[in-house]
Amino acid sequence: MRDLAAALRGLLGFVVALVVVPLVNLAGGLLSDLLRIPQGPAHLAADLFWAFAAGVAGSWCALRIASKWFLALALAFFAVAAAFGLAAVVKFWDDWPRWFSLGAVLSLPLQVWLGWRLSAGYRRRMGGAKD
Repeated sequence: MRDLAAALRGLLGFVVALVVVPLVNLAGGLLSDLLRIPQGPAHLAADLFWAFAAGVAGSWCALRIASKWFLALALAFFAVAAAFGLAAVVKFWDDWPRWFSLGAVLSLPLQVWLGWRLSAGYRRRMGGAKD
């Protein structure tokens, strides 16, 4: 019964992460517009930052909600993020500067790792499960 509960918590964390990523990215884009960041490289850099922050937030949410199987969940989140990221890069390769496309994809492992580390620190402070 505990494994079923853990699996459901992992699934819930994964679903929450899939909702959090676009919400953080959208909020960051709106904030960039409110700050009147001019279109061009500066706006793309801000977009890349928000995409990075969204990945960290999604990874953190998924792993924070989970109660076990953290590595499997982190790898699953990475696989889905990588699939979406690579699909976007392939589709928009000629529309975006190379540094933006490569930064979006190559930063994915760091995003997932940071989310994992931040969630692990939270679990330790709260006396929860270890990695």
